[in-house]
Amino acid sequence: MDESFELSTQAVRAGQVRSQFNEHAEALFLTSSFVFDSAAQAAARFTGGEQGFVYSRFTNPTVSMFQDRLAALEGAETCVATASGMAAILTAAMVHLKSGDHVVCSNAVFGATIQLFSGILSRFGIETSYVPPTRAEEWQKALRRNTRLLFLETPPTR
Repeated sequence: MDESFELSTQAVRAGQVRSQFNEHAEALFLTSSFVFDSAAQAAARFTGGEQGFVYSRFTNPTVSMFQDRLAALEGAETCVATASGMAAILTAAMVHLKSGDHVVCSNAVFGATIQLFSGILSRFGIETSYVPPTRAEEWQKALRRNTRLLFLETPPTR
């Protein structure tokens, strides 16, 4: 969408793709899966050899429209929507980390975030150090040669 449009216009129109019915507002695609022209096309889509929707839990036109709209509002090239905040954190970790990597994380994060870094990712050889969120010198001291991710959630108020 043209970036010269006002934010309010982008909020309701960015990312919109009309179907063959030419609806005014975006349609909700409530299907679980999509039809393919052939088994070969289905195989190509499931393996990433061909672009297109395959299964709504991966993505669908409604989610794609949301992602495009959010990217437009944020001035970003693209966006990935997840079903929850924890899914977003796991996605970010999986994109940036591998076995042998190190994470520096605020010690004032949601309990499930600690469980993810210390309980789950540690089983894959990823180590995490926790530091106070407001002490920059502690963050700097915790850095290692293999540190690949610094993680901070919105600081809590106390």
